[in-house]
Amino acid sequence: MTVSRVALIGAGLAGLTCARALAAAGVQVQLFDKSRGPGGRLSTRHSPAGPFDHGGADFAAHSSDFAQQVQQWSQAGWLAREGGTGYTGVGEMNALLRALAQGLPLQLDTEIAAIEPAGDGRWQLRAHQQAPALGDRRFDAVVVAMPAEQAAPLLGASPALAQAMRSVRSQPTWTVMAAWPRALPARGERLQPAAGPLREARRDDTRPGRPRIAGVGCRWVLHASPQWSAHNLDAPAVQVVRRLLEAFSEALGVQLARPVYAEAHLWRHAQVPSPLSEPCGWDAALRIGACGDAWHGADGIDGVERAWLSAQALARTMRAT
Repeated sequence: MTVSRVALIGAGLAGLTCARALAAAGVQVQLFDKSRGPGGRLSTRHSPAGPFDHGGADFAAHSSDFAQQVQQWSQAGWLAREGGTGYTGVGEMNALLRALAQGLPLQLDTEIAAIEPAGDGRWQLRAHQQAPALGDRRFDAVVVAMPAEQAAPLLGASPALAQAMRSVRSQPTWTVMAAWPRALPARGERLQPAAGPLREARRDDTRPGRPRIAGVGCRWVLHASPQWSAHNLDAPAVQVVRRLLEAFSEALGVQLARPVYAEAHLWRHAQVPSPLSEPCGWDAALRIGACGDAWHGADGIDGVERAWLSAQALARTMRAT
């Protein structure tokens, strides 16, 4: 069967990258995502205190292919260098994802519950009851571009892919977004304490293109360690805010003033410490695929680059098939 119509579940970097590569080859694509906008773990949180890049806010490029792509994104004005080989979003990281999504058919607020046979060798998707209607949509192939724990239940039609995803374990991260009326007495704009619940604190408002908000002198994003996050998955958000602010105060060595804004967010599948070595997953007989940062494991390559490389690899494999 010729693959001419493909459904992609997940509109993070991997899903958008795979969709654009397939669309460039003349394949009709349709993206679905349960969120209100594209971005996945590169999303930006908007608040009264201004935007926070509370997920992956920067990344490096190690492979030549990804370095070339990042250079193109930089020339387009979506990324800026942030010391060494690192890159960060201009204005907000999610601007890059919105640019990648432009022109692609994307149905948001739609959580897919199952991939089911359509009876004619094709596939159809079933959404959860609260999601917008999907209509009679049949696809020649389906791609799942989601964290492994979320992808595995959808890939039941392909036992090999489902088993591969079940073998991957993600680490959680509690994140606190906080703002103060004046700048804090910090030495530098990134702290990485050696111990305690706080893995990293980084200043967000001084990065390229960040807007100034009246009454806000600085914005910081605090990431808890994976270990602390795993032991506090069910903790109330207000308790997480209090504990990470205490740890931040200890790291700075000062008594912090009360923030004008503070909110916590749990990234339940924030990062993958041991990704699969295969570049992607593709069941050619069933025409079901999987890509994302759970794949393409290699030394020195972080999750953002893995997601992009995996998506490109799957698109090439599908076109070759």
